Amino acid sequence: MPDLPSPSSSRSSTSTTHKIHSFTTNSFRKINLSGGPFNVKLNRILDSIDNSSYVDIEANESIHPLILIDIIQNDILFIRMIDNSNLINKTNITITINYNELIELNIDGIINIQCLNKIQTDKFRLYNRANGLTKLKLNVNILDAYLHSIGRVKLCGQVNHEATLQALGVGDIQCQNLFTTKINVISSGIGNIYVTATDEINITLSGIGTVYYAGPLKQKMKTGLGNIIQMQDFSSIEDE
Repeated sequence: MPDLPSPSSSRSSTSTTHKIHSFTTNSFRKINLSGGPFNVKLNRILDSIDNSSYVDIEANESIHPLILIDIIQNDILFIRMIDNSNLINKTNITITINYNELIELNIDGIINIQCLNKIQTDKFRLYNRANGLTKLKLNVNILDAYLHSIGRVKLCGQVNHEATLQALGVGDIQCQNLFTTKINVISSGIGNIYVTATDEINITLSGIGTVYYAGPLKQKMKTGLGNIIQMQDFSSIEDE
């Protein structure tokens, strides 16, 4: 995943340091990220003895006090940057979130985010209003994704029962490697969407862009300027 840009003068800036923020057992199951610029990595803890979770922040020493971390409403990890116009596109901040279970992810700001391993849970909700690249690996039964973002979204893995994508943003949504049983697509944004399912696909299109699908189409409704196109497979689609 490409990092957010940092200036060439960073070599002469203050040194980069790690700071660990630890939390008690079962402290959060939801994550809310706001502001940035952040490069975020999600890591599901596989072998923890005490089920504790923690956040590792790598940034220049002077930046750490500007990053606020808290647990709100008992189960939401809230990370945000104090408003500072001098930081935009001038700072490289890497945040690694080590969690036990994740059922909801809400991102809004200048944020690139990726998974180090699969998000594994029953029902997962994604609210994406960020400007950046989103790459998530999933192993869930139900997925609800609300994509109001600017930038590319890539989801892979599997949804065992049903996935719903509501796309109102700008940029391509690549789900050709997200294997689902049933998927519902509601698109009113700008950009192309790629989906696949084994049993049922439903598409409502009112935006500008094309929905490419592979699998049995049950329902389609088109009122916008975009197109709905069937693909036999996605082997010809570039997978970055």
